[in-house]
Amino acid sequence: MAIDPYADLVVPAAGHGIAVPLSTVRLQLQVLLNGLLERANSVNTELAAAIDMADGDRPIAPGPHDQRPDIQSALAAPPPSDPQQFHALWQALTAEEKDWLYEQYHDIGNHAGMEFVDKDHYNRRHLDELIDAARTERDRLGAEHPDWVDTPPPRRRDGRLPMDWLLWNAKWRQAEHDLAGYQAVHDGLDSDGGVPHLLGWIDDQGHAAMSIGDPDHAKRNALFVPGTAQDLSRWRFSEDKAKAMFKAAHDADRRLTPADVAVTTWMGYDRPMNLLEAAVPDRARSGADPLGRFEEGMRASHTGPRAVDTVIGHSYGAVVLGASAAEGHHLSADRVVAVGAPGMLVDRARDLDLDPGGKVYAMRAQNDIIRWAAGGLGLGIYPPDNPVFGATVLAADPGPTVAGIFPSVDAHSSYWNPGNIALANLGAVIAGVEPPRIEHR
Repeated sequence: MAIDPYADLVVPAAGHGIAVPLSTVRLQLQVLLNGLLERANSVNTELAAAIDMADGDRPIAPGPHDQRPDIQSALAAPPPSDPQQFHALWQALTAEEKDWLYEQYHDIGNHAGMEFVDKDHYNRRHLDELIDAARTERDRLGAEHPDWVDTPPPRRRDGRLPMDWLLWNAKWRQAEHDLAGYQAVHDGLDSDGGVPHLLGWIDDQGHAAMSIGDPDHAKRNALFVPGTAQDLSRWRFSEDKAKAMFKAAHDADRRLTPADVAVTTWMGYDRPMNLLEAAVPDRARSGADPLGRFEEGMRASHTGPRAVDTVIGHSYGAVVLGASAAEGHHLSADRVVAVGAPGMLVDRARDLDLDPGGKVYAMRAQNDIIRWAAGGLGLGIYPPDNPVFGATVLAADPGPTVAGIFPSVDAHSSYWNPGNIALANLGAVIAGVEPPRIEHR
């Protein structure tokens, strides 16, 4: 290569290309030089900061120190809320950096986009802390008034209990309730026959999520949303339904291995605890974003070919399901099932914003007491099992009655009873095969 000063060209050696204007080469070299200078300035700044910290002139930043500038910057900021961004960051962190983040954010395991094995690891640690805190608070209150633990004080002359006891008792009952809820979740973590139970969410607001199987590696993922009066202290009842669906999916497609299916119970919203609270959509709308983000996080952390994701809402849980795919929300699900639902906050199944090709199913037992409320609570004009709604309606056994003629609460929870055609239909939807009995399409 040579420079021709008369022609203002850079002339390559014979057989190595064509001549290039000298101005072009200068521009290319200037870009390269600018990059080198920028990197040199960055290194100089980092070195000066390190010298200051070594001399004691500048405090050492807390936390691990990563030589990758982008990772170091990320550790100095709150974790990203976007599931894909969080997943990319989490994948790049060392074990020490992950542990450090847990010390800064004890709810780090709730972040959408984290692998479920890591969610389980950090959420179990946090659950132990919550159990200890609830037990400490209960014991503190008991020590404060040991004579009130089992027996209230004498009533006043007007027949009322003393106000200080009423205030104390409210705190005592709350502490007992919190402890019972956390303990119920803890008890549910025992695995079944080698199938892991992974704690995907836990907080101090009464929310939890637990998976039977590993959603990150499952080919068929189901997300189950319970409804009214499903408190953490009643976790076992929702978990029993999840276990039944896990088995039903394998029964529907014998080719599926235990590792191919995961069923996650999601109580990540404020469930209504009575019929008055369940008569309005407020709690469903508040749960729309959390449900959508949790599902999006499952997509972000999943490994291998795209899983078939099914979201199942029971009772008021179906209203939350509807809210998460309506009114501007998108739910990244392939299939949704409304079970014993009063409504889904949309007038037609086609109004639900699901992934392309998403299918909508519904079922209601003939004797389900929800029939007295469906369509009349402002949760949707038509209940999802109404043919006008447009869902594929799956068969369910009639369920028990009261006095042989009236609908019952027992029928409202009968869908998961052994032998109920509803359970076989749910298993088939989760497995991605044709349901055995369809009422109408």
